Amino acid sequence: MSENQMKDRIVEELRKAKEAGQITTKRVREIIEEAVSDVVSESKEGVVQLRSAVKDAVGAALIGLKKIGENTKETVEAAVEGAIAGARSHGDQTVEATWKEVWQLETRLTEERARLAKDLSESLGGAKDAGEILSGDVKKWVESAVVDVKLKSTQLLGLTRQTVKEAVKETIESGQDVKETVSRIASDATKKALEEGRFTADRVKIIVEKVLSGAVEAAEEVGKETKKVAHGAFEGTQKGIISAMESVEDKTKEFNRKDLARTREDLEVIEELFLETTRKIAIRSGEVTKDILTDLTGQARKTTSALKQKAHNDAEKTAGKMKEAGKDAARATAKAAHAVADEARELGKRSVDIAKGAVSGMWKGAKDALKKEKKDR
Repeated sequence: MSENQMKDRIVEELRKAKEAGQITTKRVREIIEEAVSDVVSESKEGVVQLRSAVKDAVGAALIGLKKIGENTKETVEAAVEGAIAGARSHGDQTVEATWKEVWQLETRLTEERARLAKDLSESLGGAKDAGEILSGDVKKWVESAVVDVKLKSTQLLGLTRQTVKEAVKETIESGQDVKETVSRIASDATKKALEEGRFTADRVKIIVEKVLSGAVEAAEEVGKETKKVAHGAFEGTQKGIISAMESVEDKTKEFNRKDLARTREDLEVIEELFLETTRKIAIRSGEVTKDILTDLTGQARKTTSALKQKAHNDAEKTAGKMKEAGKDAARATAKAAHAVADEARELGKRSVDIAKGAVSGMWKGAKDALKKEKKDR
């Protein structure tokens, strides 16, 4: 349907609605929206001059409404809304389809992670079975290796929280270097869990919640060393995040500009996200733990922590890489433009030569014709 056909259709549909006693703002909006939507959808791949189409649709609607004596403020507004809704209909459908694809990909990602976790569990079980038939040091080495591999994959296996909890309980019972040991446990668990997947703000939030809550719950269940555990877990998770950031810094060399922008945004909110997660854990903890975590959060907000400084520095580095990426793109664009300009100059020169040749030929032809005419006379 052409835009002229669309305009005729709008005027006709409005006339029919008037005759049927159906002129309402809702119906006016529907008539205009459907007409514009059809123009958009019937054009090749939904490509149409939207500005022109909306202009023509609104103009036709105003003419149609005036003809039937219904050009009120309400119907005019309905016509404008309908035209714009029709114009964006193709885009809305595309966005909706894309969201469905995203949802399907997320579902598939969840399923693949579950499958990977299952495969890993079976693999670990196989390795453990192999160790069972051995003896002596070799058996111990195999068992130790299996546990080490599992420790590197606690997040995938869904064991991060429980692993930290059990480790902290054992530390409390030992009574030796509780704060320092818990800090190391939290740091290692956080770092390993973050390195299992892509570094994002959402993953930091999830992992910090598991590590911190696992540690403080252990202390509350045992009923002692709460302060040392809370302090150690608070410091350890920050150290773990900082350590994980080092690997992010190396990986950003391979990121494109959009990846870098996303990474920079995540880095800029890391500390605030960490403190907010800590605050939420404090709220649902016992009174002693709540007071300790709240105090630690308050102190952290007043000072420049190592995590905040690291996040700021990395964000600045990422910004620099984005700038360089932008320069590279600009250089590539400039190079391409230069090549186009050179080619255009070459073609332009050739065009001039051809034109001059044609003009010269015309003049020569004209001169020859004049000579022939004089001779004939």
